Amino acid sequence: MHRFAAALVILLLGLAAAPLAQAQLGPNVPTPLTQDPPPPPAPPQKPDDGGISTLQQVLIFGAAGLVLAAIAFFIVRDARRAAPVAARPVRSASEATGTARSARERERQQRAKRARAKAARQQRKRNRPG
Repeated sequence: MHRFAAALVILLLGLAAAPLAQAQLGPNVPTPLTQDPPPPPAPPQKPDDGGISTLQQVLIFGAAGLVLAAIAFFIVRDARRAAPVAARPVRSASEATGTARSARERERQQRAKRARAKAARQQRKRNRPG
């Protein structure tokens, strides 16, 4: 932040000094004593073909496409790794058994299982004769 402020102050001082220097010279600025010699004639140039070739354009755009595809691949891969376990599709039997699940997810599933079992017991009690 201090560097930015210092650069801004230097720029403003430099811009403020230009009108002051012009004011010191005034309208009576002397003309140059000698005139510059005319520039030598330019040698004839070869006609330019208009820029880069088609092959170069294809290579440039192909490389840009590969870079964008690689960036997209890494973003999607990282997003899949960071997604919650419940949102991920099950890929293997080890994940289906719960080895890859977090402790919170396992606890939540166990509470839900207990709640279902309790509801089933209560329903059986209500259905008993007598």
